[in-house]
Amino acid sequence: MTDKKTEKICIFTDSASDITHEEAERWDVKVAPLHVTVDDQTYLEYYEISPQEYWKMLEESETFPQTAQVGMEWFLNLYKQAHEDGCTHCIGVLINGSGSGTYQAACITRDMFYDEYGEAMTIELIDSRCYSYTYGKVAVTGAKMREEGKSFAEISAEMNSLVKGMKAYVGIYNLRILRKSGRISGGAAFVGDALGLRPIAVVFDGSVDVMCKVRGDKAVANKLADLAAKDAVDKEHQTVRIMYGDVPEAQIQTLEDKLREKGFRDVERSPLGIMVTSNTGPNALGVIFRGAPRA
Repeated sequence: MTDKKTEKICIFTDSASDITHEEAERWDVKVAPLHVTVDDQTYLEYYEISPQEYWKMLEESETFPQTAQVGMEWFLNLYKQAHEDGCTHCIGVLINGSGSGTYQAACITRDMFYDEYGEAMTIELIDSRCYSYTYGKVAVTGAKMREEGKSFAEISAEMNSLVKGMKAYVGIYNLRILRKSGRISGGAAFVGDALGLRPIAVVFDGSVDVMCKVRGDKAVANKLADLAAKDAVDKEHQTVRIMYGDVPEAQIQTLEDKLREKGFRDVERSPLGIMVTSNTGPNALGVIFRGAPRA
C-alpha cells in the first residue's frame, strides 16, 4: 500500500466523453481516441476531426458513418508510459461497456500489463454505463481532486459515486439522421417533421431512450430545463453542462437562461461529439447534470 504523499496518479478517459481540449490540457487527463469512418476515410476522434467538422460530414455524406472502439494498443501504451513516468496508480472512466468494446479493450490490456509487470502499478477501470460528458465530468472531477492532493482512495471513491448519478437529456431538432440510420422509418420521420415533433431522449444507466416529444423548436429548451431541474440534486451547488450541436445560438442561450431561472447558478457549454450526434444527428441540444444515483 502506497503512502498518500508518494502516490502519482494517471487519469484517463476516451474521446466519446466529449471532454474539451482545454479541460484535458488544464487537468492533465489522457484521452483515448475512438475511430470514425466517413466515406472510406478513417479519423481519430478528438485528434484528427472536430465535432463541427463531423457535423458537416454527417449532413453531406452519402453513406452513414461508422464508429469503432479504441484500439488495445493505445491502452497498453498508456499503461506502460504511466509506469515509466513513475505512476503508482492509473484510473480511467470509459464509455458504456455494453455499447462499445472500448471498456473491454482497456480491461484486456490491463491484464496484459499485469502479466508483464506484475502489480507494479494499480489500474482501476470504471464502466460509466453512459455517454458524452456524463462521464467526461467524472474524469475532470478526479483530476481536480488529484491537484488538491487527495489520495487515490478518495479520488476513486468520488469518481465511482459521481458516475452513478450523472444524467443527460437531449432534444433532437431534425429526424433526418434518425431515418438515415434506420432508427425510425421514413414514414415516421415524415410525419414527425410535418407535425414539428421534437423527441427528447434521456441518457442514463446504459441506455438512450426517447421519453417524450414536444412540438416546435422553442419548446425544446423549456422541456430540457424542466427535466433537469426536476431530476437534479443540489442544483445551486453543481455545474450543469449544456451540450450543443449545430443549432442556432438563440436556442442555446434560451436553454442557459431557463436553467438559471430554475436555480442552476453555474452553466457551462461545449459541443456534442461524434458518438451522440451519430445517433441524434447534428441538430441536437442537451443538458448534463448530477441527479439521484442509480442502483
